[in-house]
Amino acid sequence: MNAKHFFLIILTCIFTIPPFNLAMAEGGSFLDALLRFTGISVTADKVKGVDGFMTGNIWWAHIEETGSSQPRQITRDGTYHTPLWIPGSLAIIAMKGGNLVSINALDAGEKTLHALPDTTALLGFDKNDPDRILVLQEAQAGVLALTSGKITAIPYDKGNPEDRMGLDQLMSGYRDYGTAKVEIENQLRHDSRKKFQQSNTINIKQGNNKIISISCPSACAQPALAEDGRQLLFIGD
Repeated sequence: MNAKHFFLIILTCIFTIPPFNLAMAEGGSFLDALLRFTGISVTADKVKGVDGFMTGNIWWAHIEETGSSQPRQITRDGTYHTPLWIPGSLAIIAMKGGNLVSINALDAGEKTLHALPDTTALLGFDKNDPDRILVLQEAQAGVLALTSGKITAIPYDKGNPEDRMGLDQLMSGYRDYGTAKVEIENQLRHDSRKKFQQSNTINIKQGNNKIISISCPSACAQPALAEDGRQLLFIGD
């Protein structure tokens, strides 16, 4: 399948999704709204953060029961952040500067979807509606409609301790998919010249308490699992 044909299929799927329902973004509490999205679990642990919007290249690792494949670099120009798998596909969306882009993971073919502020972090798809993506812009959580590119703010009360807790967790570095939890472990190690170098490992804790560790080729951030738990994306230098 060539890249042009691939994107025709993806865009056909996207634009046949029913229109975005603003009431869904506005109804219920702030925490209820967050829990509608993949990778988000408002508990004492922490969920995905924006890492100061570290930009870099998108890397892909395949997860098996016994471990993972060697991560493979998908992009080359080092300007991406917060990638996510489009549900049910091997297509990726990510921020690239001030644009939301879709990428074919198989051949790295790329398509610009919408212009968005470059401070937009993509956090997770709605569990029931693939047109809705949880995003964070600085300290404001919102819902992005993939078809239109419109972002609707999720009502937030800074005087409410539960709302503050939920927002704080969005800005930290942990993700919970229910069947698997993902976090980055940062370590300092001596190199051959006896100087300290930072080493990053992505740990995936599965439901049976088995931990799969993936060594990052360099500094890494923003890990995201596909809905089947078998494909991992992250940003690396």
